[in-house]
Amino acid sequence: MTCVGGHYGIDIIDSIRADRNLNARVVGVDGNSSVTNRYFADAFHQVPLASSEPDRFTDSLLEICRRESIDVVIPGADEEVWALSQATAEFERAGARCAVMDFERVDLIRDKARFLDRAKAAGVPVPRYAAISNAEQFEDAVTSLGYPNSRVVVKPRIGRGARGVVIVDSAAGDQSVIPEARGYELGTAERISKKLRLSPPAPNSLLAMEYLPGAIYDVDCLALNGRVECIVPRERLWDTPFSRGVEGHRVVTHAEIERITRSIAELLSLSFLFDCDFGTAADGSPGLLEVNPRWSGSVTTARAAGINLPSLLVRLMVGMPIAMPQLEVGVEVFPVTRMAFRKTGRAALVGEPGL
Repeated sequence: MTCVGGHYGIDIIDSIRADRNLNARVVGVDGNSSVTNRYFADAFHQVPLASSEPDRFTDSLLEICRRESIDVVIPGADEEVWALSQATAEFERAGARCAVMDFERVDLIRDKARFLDRAKAAGVPVPRYAAISNAEQFEDAVTSLGYPNSRVVVKPRIGRGARGVVIVDSAAGDQSVIPEARGYELGTAERISKKLRLSPPAPNSLLAMEYLPGAIYDVDCLALNGRVECIVPRERLWDTPFSRGVEGHRVVTHAEIERITRSIAELLSLSFLFDCDFGTAADGSPGLLEVNPRWSGSVTTARAAGINLPSLLVRLMVGMPIAMPQLEVGVEVFPVTRMAFRKTGRAALVGEPGL
């Protein structure tokens, strides 16, 4: 399991261990050698960052798989998925199966403009959008997308987790960084255009998108070669729509969002556990914003509603039977901070039996 130091890494580890029939030994890796979550894994290794050293990341992870006799590799970041998608055969020769689709699919999904082109051509409802490379294209795009009467979202074509997102808002006044963890920006078109002129982006690196003002949904989907096993929509209960940290989710059913998710999984023959992001217009109609080719950091939300997605993914990958429990709709899930302790070996949360 990569990105073991993520905010909810402990919950994912616990979800895998909760399935006693897996008899799983969890080996965690992370780019940071001092992450506290390392104490909750059965073994821990530091690896190079896939974002800056993809080849070294792959080589290091492959060596760990050989040394630890790993059966399943589950990446937690887009950059890791992209790197691993080019080396899955090597891992399989080492006895490890990666929860990663082939390179062509991953390369399509990670480029938001190309992915939206493909989805739109297939009739999938998506927000209006335009690929942009410079200030002039930015100005044309935001006008065509409703500015100044409506907000417009500008984000990297290749990116994740609201990093680099800019909200173009005629009422913003001075451009500023929103005071939350990911530091997305808010500003008028005039100020953002000026910034783009002073610091031109790389060619074809940005995407302007219609801002959908309604509820936002994260959707977990488990599938194999386009055959969907499970879809869990969850509505965000967030004060800041592009927040890095999860502020809360409500597990729901949404027939249209589930239909769209199933259609995109079938269209692209998607596999494993992936995360779809949806926005909704003022009238409630959904639009697919993007698909992330790996599980969401908050994937364990569904466990509170009766579905243990990390366990189901591992079962799917090792060929074990999958029983799909009834989803408990309406459950609300919020993050909290807990203290943990460690005497020897693995750590445990305070209030739980020591290990």
